[in-house]
Amino acid sequence: DFLIADATVQIKSRLNNFKDLELIVCSVASLRGLGVKQINLYVPYVLGARSDRKFEDGGNNYLKDVICPLINSLGLDSVTVLDPHSDCLEMGLKNFIKIDNRYFVKWAISQINNTRDNISLCSPDSGALKKIYYVGDFLGLKGDVISCSKSRENDGRLSKTVVPEFDVTNDIVIIDDICDGGQTFINIAKEILGRECEGKIYLFVTHGIFSKGFGELQQYFEAIYTTNSFQDIQAEPFVKQLNVF
Repeated sequence: DFLIADATVQIKSRLNNFKDLELIVCSVASLRGLGVKQINLYVPYVLGARSDRKFEDGGNNYLKDVICPLINSLGLDSVTVLDPHSDCLEMGLKNFIKIDNRYFVKWAISQINNTRDNISLCSPDSGALKKIYYVGDFLGLKGDVISCSKSRENDGRLSKTVVPEFDVTNDIVIIDDICDGGQTFINIAKEILGRECEGKIYLFVTHGIFSKGFGELQQYFEAIYTTNSFQDIQAEPFVKQLNVF
């Protein structure tokens, strides 16, 4: 006879807020009460994904000190995350499984009308650069990689965006893991357009928060490609989503 204790259960959650974490904890408690021994967690996006360090005296490393210990306390067999922002989750979560962004980018590239021979990949900052070279090699893209840099004021506001020289005849694909308000990407697009770029500009972001909407983004990008890890975006043809949740 089938015993529920022998089952392997996967919990799926868009871990966007603390209420989602509470529901995960309650679900695990209920499953343990039924005798389930093997429980896997799939959270493509993780609450506080960018809070991977202590930002000020008296603060805390939100992922390392709060989120990871709570999830680890559940004794899960695996915790799977899509394109994590930094190595903090990999170091902090037990039984961590990372899904990188290669297949998302492969899907997004296939959606645009381009032969791949005239695409330049653009890294918004040094943190994303290693991923972009990895993706470019995986897809066999031969175009240049544009490595941008940015600086911020003490209050976190962007103060300067630097875009190096690039092939103005190519389409430009900016790739990153998260888009919140999108100001970094808008600043890069402004710089690119200011140099009379002949190609189209696309934005590929794994996790689309879009806290400031799409009005200004539409002024600079041909289209945005993202997943539905954070939310489903309805009635917005400018945004194309790959279903991962």
